Amino acid sequence: MALPCEMIDEILCRLSVKNLLRCRCVSKEWCSLIDSTAFVKKHLKTSRDCNAGFGLLMIKLGGDTKFYLASLDSLDEDSVVKIKNPLKTFLYGAEIVGASNGLMCVFKNDRKDVFLLNPIMRKSKKIAPAPPEFPSLFRRKERHIYGFGYDEVNDDYKVVMIAECYVKFRGLIVIVYSFKTNAWTRIQNVPKNIHFTGTRGVFASGSLHWLAFEKRSNSKDIILGFDLELQQFKEVPFPPIDMTRDSSKSRFLADVGEYLCILDRPSYHVNVWLMNYPGAQSTWYKALSTGQEEIRGTMRSNELIAFSRSGKDVLLQVCNPHYTKLAWYNLNRETVKNAGIRGLPFNFCSFLYTESLLQLTEDEPLQQKPSEDKQKKNKNKRRRDEFMSEGSSLGL
Repeated sequence: MALPCEMIDEILCRLSVKNLLRCRCVSKEWCSLIDSTAFVKKHLKTSRDCNAGFGLLMIKLGGDTKFYLASLDSLDEDSVVKIKNPLKTFLYGAEIVGASNGLMCVFKNDRKDVFLLNPIMRKSKKIAPAPPEFPSLFRRKERHIYGFGYDEVNDDYKVVMIAECYVKFRGLIVIVYSFKTNAWTRIQNVPKNIHFTGTRGVFASGSLHWLAFEKRSNSKDIILGFDLELQQFKEVPFPPIDMTRDSSKSRFLADVGEYLCILDRPSYHVNVWLMNYPGAQSTWYKALSTGQEEIRGTMRSNELIAFSRSGKDVLLQVCNPHYTKLAWYNLNRETVKNAGIRGLPFNFCSFLYTESLLQLTEDEPLQQKPSEDKQKKNKNKRRRDEFMSEGSSLGL
């Protein structure tokens, strides 16, 4: 007895992208369903609602650069997958801007070229170049700040680029790219007397966030947010932490999944604050507080990666001068357990993204250039075919 189409849809939307790509081969009907825009969006929403479907892109540091992919749902069971060409060549020399709602944003060629990338589907799209009036990175006195996120209200991916200008005038130039319109827009209403202490924006709750300070007589540290729907700047309040300390080495912004997070390190302790859901009584709540040397001595801005599906554990990237490792920290028992993933290099950095079926159909998929051996084989094959074609007309 065949299952109803609605039931098949509900079952399939709970599978991983890896399994869905296999399911496309079952029948034309399944292939058409899995490739449909409605199913792609439903699958992505299901993954977010279930806190599932996260993937890790890992980059080997030092020596020969290598790239790896791993699924967060099977981190303790599977080994990493080494990325091969053409994606490996594409990622070489790229700068990861951020990831949101199934896509990553990367810069290449000194940030002159901007791409959206779906790493698990091996597809990318080069977006329109920034307008010529935006200061070039080659002007060393100009400083670039950037970010990438998803505008859920308008179903649109957006890239934000900010230039801190000191040559023709002093102030900010802010431009926003819309995936829907494939165009850049300049933002006119920008904050004044602001200096960003970081460059990469952290995306959470529909906004990009940066640590900054106001350059006034009574200068103060702030969290500066940019709402992607309204395309407006806003100030986000800090959690109840000691603001008298130097923040440059003791306070970091991070994104855990898509939650805004502040890592605060007063003396020999580390506190992790997460932003509450909209409408909650308090803006922040303390999710983790520990003095363990294994964690306290290694936490920096990108080392708190994601919560487990149950929400009881958080995945950490633990770094020291000799190696990097991934470890699960249990929030209730305050214990650390190494992630049993195989095939990782000794030193690496990792970036979290949501695995998705998004096609980026406006661009061609990443094409692999044939190797020299393959080119020789093709050339020899053509010669053989030509010879056989000529030989077939010879009289015997």
